[in-house]
Amino acid sequence: MGRHVSAERRRALRGRFFLALLAIGALVCLAAFAGYRIWDETRGRPLFRHGRPSPSAAPAAVTLSVTVTGPKCQVFVRVPGGDILVNRNFTRGQSLRFDEQRLSVVLSDASAARVYVNGHLRPPGKPGRRVAFVALKG
Repeated sequence: MGRHVSAERRRALRGRFFLALLAIGALVCLAAFAGYRIWDETRGRPLFRHGRPSPSAAPAAVTLSVTVTGPKCQVFVRVPGGDILVNRNFTRGQSLRFDEQRLSVVLSDASAARVYVNGHLRPPGKPGRRVAFVALKG
């Protein structure tokens, strides 16, 4: 006395089964992609930092301060051979500050920003001219 399942019902169940398998496969792929992105973002950097390094153990950091004084200025700052810290347009009055070992800086308009490196004002460049420099400690 077995159960009889019609052919139509069997096809409907089979379709739902394959649809469920497809959804599970998509979720597994999405989780794998998210895991890869997290791994890629944290590669070479510790996930958690415990405490602050002592001042004597930490290498000296460059202090870079940029304040836009012109109507607008594109600012690009990166750690040489490493991460891009900022790459965007800033408008008058906006500022940013970084403390890193060494920084590569590019300004789209040399006269549109006031730049301090280690507390010393860099001389402004010519209006409309692009300027690129590396900020070092000392």
